[in-house]
Amino acid sequence: MPYPLPVKKSSLNKYSTLTIVLIALAFLAGCAAGPNAETRTINQVTDGVEGQSEAIKVRNFTLVTGEDGSGVVVATLVNQDEASDEVLAITINGQQANLGYLGKSATSLALTNRTPLTFSGPSANAYAYITDLGAKAGYRVPVRVELAKSGVINLDVLIREQSGDFAQVTIPESATR
Repeated sequence: MPYPLPVKKSSLNKYSTLTIVLIALAFLAGCAAGPNAETRTINQVTDGVEGQSEAIKVRNFTLVTGEDGSGVVVATLVNQDEASDEVLAITINGQQANLGYLGKSATSLALTNRTPLTFSGPSANAYAYITDLGAKAGYRVPVRVELAKSGVINLDVLIREQSGDFAQVTIPESATR
């Protein structure tokens, strides 16, 4: 009767080690946290923050501080509802911002369906700023966006210096006239 071939002890150790490594790899590389995984719940992937109240979405909200200490809003607000809404006020670090459309100041800004309000940049159609931000670049300040129908959006916004991508962000000349 043939006897089974003897298994070398070193081969047994190799297979045991390989099995343990594969099991550990499955546990460590798996997405066991599911929808609550830390990497899935990251909300801020750029300098700008995001927020929402009902159908109004705030995207990429950042503040740029100038050499004069002012704070200029860089952001996009979009109304995804059929009904119009309006921005009644933007409060930055406890101070109410000056609002307007390019070319004229305004007490509120209309938010119509699928027509974004863009603050700063080449496609800007609105502005919001304060003359004394009271904080330095790299810090965060509270921002409150008050809407006529959709309530309030509270944000914790990063301040950027006026350089690089934000070098051209200034208070519009039409706003200071």
